Amino acid sequence: MIRRFSRLLSLTTAAALVAGLSGCVVLREGGQTSDTGTQETRVHTEIVQLPEPIKDRGYLVVGSQLASPPMNFPAGTGYQGINVDLVNEIGKMLGVDIRWKQLPFAGLIPAVKSKQIDAAIDLIGDTSERAEVVDFSNYMNQATSPLVQRGNPHNIESAADLCGLPIAIVRGGVQLELAEEENAKCLAEGEKPIEINQFSAPGDARLSVQAGRTAAFLGNTPVMRYIAESEATRDVFEMGGEATYQLQPIGIITAKDQRDLKESIQSATDVLQANGTIDKLLAKWKVQDLALAAPEKETGESGEDK
Repeated sequence: MIRRFSRLLSLTTAAALVAGLSGCVVLREGGQTSDTGTQETRVHTEIVQLPEPIKDRGYLVVGSQLASPPMNFPAGTGYQGINVDLVNEIGKMLGVDIRWKQLPFAGLIPAVKSKQIDAAIDLIGDTSERAEVVDFSNYMNQATSPLVQRGNPHNIESAADLCGLPIAIVRGGVQLELAEEENAKCLAEGEKPIEINQFSAPGDARLSVQAGRTAAFLGNTPVMRYIAESEATRDVFEMGGEATYQLQPIGIITAKDQRDLKESIQSATDVLQANGTIDKLLAKWKVQDLALAAPEKETGESGEDK
């Protein structure tokens, strides 16, 4: 208990610097969001038209897992969720239809780079490593939280309680970094290591917790909350404490050599942010606390807005 309290105290100190999510928050270094180049920080006030080949064909091919409520998940003959609503709004802004392609999370960046798809959207954290290989058009924050069996049989209240336990993460997700950091702390404190199990799909990770094969699923906060609160699953799962980790922007990714496409998508997200549409979408899905901070306007030497 003393170990857990001291580690949570340091996390709470970090959280005091950040407004937003409830509980303690551990920040991750951003990728493209920390760049200082004007192309990365410029906020569009008008729509930038799509590249002619895409505009002429009349649709965007967007890749996603399409299995992560409340972000994107099957509904009838189609899909619903925050990301689906957002991409549909972007399609309207840019004057094209949207065609979805379901892919595993780890396959999204390779599919973008190889031009199998035009863009991808999921819970794709804007990390410095990813920003080296793809471009991001960010639209909200994500965070990481533990999901456990209803009743919390292992008494998990934070990541500090995972020593000696098997846990589940999705292969290719940023949660591996958190799991490895916590495992290193366990070993440094003379405790048993965390057994890190990586799964190809979120559903498989959740099933491992439900079956008792793993003690917790370190997953994306919006998804973990949805599962813990949904009528269909709340009798099976609950949150493993109030702590949230790895607060970080997420975005729509495009290939580095498709800069014109990136600018079109970015312009649409900027306009939707400015007119309040994105805030309404986040409120609709009860994740308004994960909204991005409003961008600051650039000012000239005279102090006038640029």
